[in-house]
Amino acid sequence: MTTHLYLARHGQTHWNQIHRFQGQLDSNLTETGKQQSANIAHQLGDKKIDFIVSSTLGRALHTASICQSQLNAPIINSNQLIERDLGHWQGLYVNDVKTDEHYNELLHQFTTRVPKNGESAVSCAARIYQTLENLGKKHVNKNVLVIFHGEALRCFLSKLGHELTGNAYELFDNGSIFQVIYQHDHQRFNLLIQ
Repeated sequence: MTTHLYLARHGQTHWNQIHRFQGQLDSNLTETGKQQSANIAHQLGDKKIDFIVSSTLGRALHTASICQSQLNAPIINSNQLIERDLGHWQGLYVNDVKTDEHYNELLHQFTTRVPKNGESAVSCAARIYQTLENLGKKHVNKNVLVIFHGEALRCFLSKLGHELTGNAYELFDNGSIFQVIYQHDHQRFNLLIQ
């Protein structure tokens, strides 16, 4: 028994465009972001998506809504899928933060270091892993589109053992999709390399 999870990063936002950290703050999708959102649905059109699970942040909800209009699948909102809390870095520009002595460890590595008033990569990964595992266990043999965030995706994939160097801006385009299978017999995730 398996559950197929299609993990998608939301469409481009205005803050993505200008390389400004959103974290758990928000900004609207750009026109490009809306097109990327439609493209997620187009790419999954033949996968018979049973439902869409979305982070409750506006950029993810907007992406999910655009996908829903093409996939005709219900949307379930999950606060547990929101982006990693980047604490005092939220709202700042990436170039302004790169000089911080802990920048590399916080955004390129998988550690327990916490940005001031924020969340570690390990804690974020545990939250996302638990949420996706619960989805997998609850929805046997279903196809689920999950709309969430780049840094949360980086943390989750790191927890699965995939070594990633670079920050989420460098690793994942907006609208990118990763297919993960939850295997019920072994109670584990397998990432399908595309």
